[in-house]
Amino acid sequence: MKEKKVAGKMISSMAKESLKASRMRNIFVMITIVLASALLSAILMFAAGQKQKTENELSHRQQVGYYNLTGQQVEMLKKDERIAYQIQVKTGILTELDGFDVMPYYVNELSEEIQTVELESGTMPKTEQEIAVPGALLQKMGLSPQAGSQVTFPFYDGNTESFTVSGVLKGNEEAKQFSIFFSESYAQKGSQLKDEPYAVYAKLADAEYLSANECRELMYSIGTDAGIERKNVNPSKAYLDSRSMDMQSVMIYGLVGGVILLASVLVVYGVFYLSVIGRIHQFGQLRTIGMTKKQMKKFVSREGRILFWRSSPIGILIGAIAGFFMIPDGFHVKNALCIIVLVLAAVYLITMSSVHQPARIAAAVSPMEALRYVPQDGMKQAANKKMCRSLTSLGLGRMNFSRNKKKAVLTMLSLGFGGILFMTAATYMSSYDKDKYVRQGYFTNAEFNITYSASAIELNEYGISGMQSQEPMDENMVQEISSWDGVKQVEEIKNFGLKFDYPKQDEYGSNDYAEPLTEKEIREIGAYLEEGSADYEKLMSGDYILVLDNALVEEIYGWKFEPGEKIVFHYYDGSKMAEKEVTILGSLSRQYVVDHKGGEGWFLMPEQAIMKLVSFGSLNSNLLVSVNPEKEADVGEKLEELIGGKPGLSLETLAERRVIYKQNADQLFGAISGLAIFIMMFSILSMMNTLITNIVTRKQELAMLESIGMGKGQIRSMLLGESMLLALITIGVTMTVGTFCGYVLSHALYRQGAFYMAFRFPSAAALAYAGVLAAVPLLITFVSMQSFSKEALVERLRGAKI
Repeated sequence: MKEKKVAGKMISSMAKESLKASRMRNIFVMITIVLASALLSAILMFAAGQKQKTENELSHRQQVGYYNLTGQQVEMLKKDERIAYQIQVKTGILTELDGFDVMPYYVNELSEEIQTVELESGTMPKTEQEIAVPGALLQKMGLSPQAGSQVTFPFYDGNTESFTVSGVLKGNEEAKQFSIFFSESYAQKGSQLKDEPYAVYAKLADAEYLSANECRELMYSIGTDAGIERKNVNPSKAYLDSRSMDMQSVMIYGLVGGVILLASVLVVYGVFYLSVIGRIHQFGQLRTIGMTKKQMKKFVSREGRILFWRSSPIGILIGAIAGFFMIPDGFHVKNALCIIVLVLAAVYLITMSSVHQPARIAAAVSPMEALRYVPQDGMKQAANKKMCRSLTSLGLGRMNFSRNKKKAVLTMLSLGFGGILFMTAATYMSSYDKDKYVRQGYFTNAEFNITYSASAIELNEYGISGMQSQEPMDENMVQEISSWDGVKQVEEIKNFGLKFDYPKQDEYGSNDYAEPLTEKEIREIGAYLEEGSADYEKLMSGDYILVLDNALVEEIYGWKFEPGEKIVFHYYDGSKMAEKEVTILGSLSRQYVVDHKGGEGWFLMPEQAIMKLVSFGSLNSNLLVSVNPEKEADVGEKLEELIGGKPGLSLETLAERRVIYKQNADQLFGAISGLAIFIMMFSILSMMNTLITNIVTRKQELAMLESIGMGKGQIRSMLLGESMLLALITIGVTMTVGTFCGYVLSHALYRQGAFYMAFRFPSAAALAYAGVLAAVPLLITFVSMQSFSKEALVERLRGAKI
């Protein structure tokens, strides 16, 4: 036992001395381990930070909402022990004022459990004449943002009321819509809230122990027991998603992490392999003086272990800091410690597995074999059949590159993986169209969206149909806007407002829309059919309809619309309420919603059939105005003037959207850019590592070539030829495979509904990457030759250690 301890100490001491004599090799291995540790730590910190940030936000939000409640239902929910925490809420109707909107609210209490608003100063209102208002709103109204101020609101229904500010709320100064909070007495008696139903926002007891499906079923069960219709139960999708594993994210992070680990294995293995090959004579001498095969393995493995502990903590620290700054709100000490342990274990395993095979090679060396060993795979093979070969410097470089195929493959794999990841990230960023990202939905081809305001629809006895009859966005309005200088197109979006009864499921008086279909759309709609038929003649008769997205219907109501069943429509015909019984002919898939604008209701019906039911001439619910970029501001002013004279209309602009969407896009690009830079550094340093190691391990060979007459310029050309061949192959693999991976990623995202993804080759990033990879061999060859020239030829002929 004592002898083993002494032998172990000797091996440890010899490994440390060997490392002192091989500083260049140590630097390359440590850089590789640092980069691998940093990349893994940063990626895992980013993923954990995203998840933790989401959890932090969800911890202050409701898990489920119950809406349109009676007082009795509210009391039943209060007594339900399956609910851990709940608040009672009332929401009024949006009122549009000069340049901003206000939404009346009541909440029975403020709490960290379910945050509805944050109080900056003062208190929440207690009397009917008190109100809590965002400070930014008071400033927009030209008032002092402090408690005690007097504020007056002209509400949508014509009532003008004055209040005393009891509390100032936090709010975004750039916001267009503000929430104003009233007292309990106002919620019961005040004009804006007394007729509004209650809602309850709730958190479940012991929800952390339930799966997403169990949570959903419990939410609906609580609603059923309180007599709440399923359609009035709204589980939080964000919360339920957080309770289940996102396999897509797991696959992406797993793939990136796996590639980084594999690339690290290849680089570390390559360095140790070349190091062992370069020290064959040394290992033979150690075997001669009595070192066993097992001790030889321990010797080489101990070197790898020492290098790991010297470098991995540095990389983890760098990665953790980078991950923290990418998502500071998602940092959590427990997550960070788990990631540190995981990365240490992963990098340790890849380091030791990388060293394992070179250690076996070292252990297998016999003293006699070491004396005659020549580090060249080609010596074991028969002479090349090609007897006449080019012996120019470039020809020698090409032969040297191909003579050790194993080393060449390892080198190209380690470089290629990093390049592929970089090009995939670069292709994603170049394919991400920020303008299209802002233009999702109604703004795909438009800069302005004219629609009926929510308050006007609520105030009108007949809803949107009443507005279409009394204040139509008709052909005259379309022609007036189209005649303005700078307007390219005015697209009309049509909807038919109604209430429907579905007797089979005891569903009565539900508000909804029927989307009008043109004749062309009817003939092409069969591609989206899931059930039933889309017979043209039956649809044009007006007695049949199509239903949309039955999967979503089932999720909300717990049942589906079935082809062949009857539905009764209640609608405003222009003079009175009327009704019509129709039959469900077929159902369409969700893809129809993805491919078409609108899709706001469950039903689709030929426009000609709808026009036979009403006396008013326009079904327009939105006008999408497309303009020339240089005229956007001018047209915007004219539209605001036009809408100002039509109190029932509202104007949404692309300019307002750009501000909000730009922040989201910039945050995403910052994270991906950071990752791409890390990957690019990994690839470049891997290449430097490989090139320098390759040159240093051949110091004796190069000295021999120089001794038989090869000039320094010829040696430089030979080394440069080898390096450039490696760089060109790496660039070729990177550009083809990396671009293909980026194309597949952008195309897959597009098919999932991310229409702002359109493949675009990242020319600037590709040129920069190719330029750097081409410059590295020039720099490395020049510096190496300068370093060799400082050492006497005789010394180099004796051999070198790395």
